[in-house]
Amino acid sequence: MDLTIVGCGYVGLALAERLQLRRPQLKLTLTTTSSERLEHLSSLADRVRVCDATNPAQLLDALRQSSSAVFCLGPKGDRQVDANGYRHTFVNSFRCLKSLLPELPNLRQILYTGSCSVYGDAQGGWVDEQTPPDPGRGHGDVLLESEQLLNSIGDRRVCILRLGALYGPGRDLDRRLRGLAGLERPGSGGSYSNWLHVADAAGALEAAVDGEWTGVVNVVNDEPIRLRDLVERSLQRQGLAPVHWLGQDDPSSAGRRIRNTRLKQLGYQLQHPSVDHSGVFASSQVP
Repeated sequence: MDLTIVGCGYVGLALAERLQLRRPQLKLTLTTTSSERLEHLSSLADRVRVCDATNPAQLLDALRQSSSAVFCLGPKGDRQVDANGYRHTFVNSFRCLKSLLPELPNLRQILYTGSCSVYGDAQGGWVDEQTPPDPGRGHGDVLLESEQLLNSIGDRRVCILRLGALYGPGRDLDRRLRGLAGLERPGSGGSYSNWLHVADAAGALEAAVDGEWTGVVNVVNDEPIRLRDLVERSLQRQGLAPVHWLGQDDPSSAGRRIRNTRLKQLGYQLQHPSVDHSGVFASSQVP
């Protein structure tokens, strides 16, 4: 099998490192939008290419030899990207992919690391893959449009892995939260978030490739956690003063609790079933 990972950010790089360690015989192509990263990535793969996935020539070159492709896309830069930036990165990339499919007869499997943000706010309720997405306008709406583009591909195996908020090496949540010590914060901290260790993101992707998964799969850990509990555990572990919550939360911002039942039915066993199980907190933007 030949595999291309389109986008080697946090998740794409973790998957590449996992495959290089566990399956060195795999013919692997990696892409990056930064020429400065070519040398580092070259030790992990047979081919490394600079590729903007909205560029037809570059994307065709990256995918030409592959039977499977994993899209781990992310907007460029460290600053917050608006919805238009997301649209360019995700929607335009998959429009480009669809236009190239007639020239890629060997590409039979397409996987995409999406986001649980497409569910929107469920007022603290439980959601699963059968729950109709309701992201509202903005980033989540663009990500849902990206999913719909992929789902309109009729002759390839498509799997969308909706990831929770990522944490792991290099994304230390204790460092991020310590600035809240002793502060007063609005609300009660009762909103839920859903987390995923980057090792499980990479592990689920490998399992999806091997198992030829299709459809939507929620990839989150077993424990949706309230913001106040997340903050309290982190500050307590660091020996810092707790946050003082000032009131009640808006019922429309209680978040959602995401079930990972299908992930387990497909045979994947989480390495980090909860943030506490990991022994290390780390985070990205909560989806």
